Amino acid sequence: MAPVATKIIAGERFASGMLERYLTETHSVVGDRFCEPVTLRALSIVRLRLAEEAISDGDSGMIGRTQAAGEAALRRALSCTPSDPFLWFALFWMRNSAGGLHDSNFKLLRLSYQTGPNEGWLSIRRNRLAIAIYPSLPSDLQQAVADEFVQLVKSDLMTDAADILAGPGTPVRSVLLRRLQGMDETKLRSLSMLLARKGIDDALPGLDPSSRFQRD
Repeated sequence: MAPVATKIIAGERFASGMLERYLTETHSVVGDRFCEPVTLRALSIVRLRLAEEAISDGDSGMIGRTQAAGEAALRRALSCTPSDPFLWFALFWMRNSAGGLHDSNFKLLRLSYQTGPNEGWLSIRRNRLAIAIYPSLPSDLQQAVADEFVQLVKSDLMTDAADILAGPGTPVRSVLLRRLQGMDETKLRSLSMLLARKGIDDALPGLDPSSRFQRD
C-alpha cells in the first residue's frame, strides 16, 4: 500500500492541503490507466479521509464534493480489485454518510464480510460501525457482525472489544455477551476486568463475577 494511505489507516493527521497535493501529483503520474491496484486503493483512502474531514468540519458544500469524488475513486478501485473487503466497507460508509442508512446499501457491507470475514485492523473498524447500526441490519448481517465481535475476543483484542461494548454496542451489549458462551475463561476474565474499569458490571456467560479480580 502507498505510504500515505498506510499512515492514514494508522490515524496520522496531515497538514492542510497536503492530501490534495498528493492527489494531484499522483494523478499526473498514473493518469487514467485502468488498473493500478495499489495506487487506486491509496487514492481511495485519501479521498475517504478528505470526506471524513469535511463531515467533521461541517462544510456542506465540501461534504458533497468530497463524497462524490470519494465514491468515484472507490468504484474505480473496486473495478480493479473487487475482492478488497476494505473498499466495499468504505463504499458502504460513504453511501450511508451521503444519504443515510438504506436497505439497498447493505449489499456493500455484505460484500465486505464475504470477501474478508477476518481482517484484523479492518474488523475493528468495521465492527464498531456495524454494531452501531446492529438493530437495523438484516439477520444475516447481524450474524456476521456478532461473529466478528466474538473473533475480536478470541484474537485477544480485548481493549477494542471492551470499547465497543461500552460505546456503540451498549444497546445490544447483552446480545453480544451471550455470544461469548463457552469462551475460554481467561479471555472472559480479561474482558470482564476491562469492562469493570469502565463501570460496567454485566455478567459474562459462564464466568463467576468475582473471578475478574483473580490473577492468571
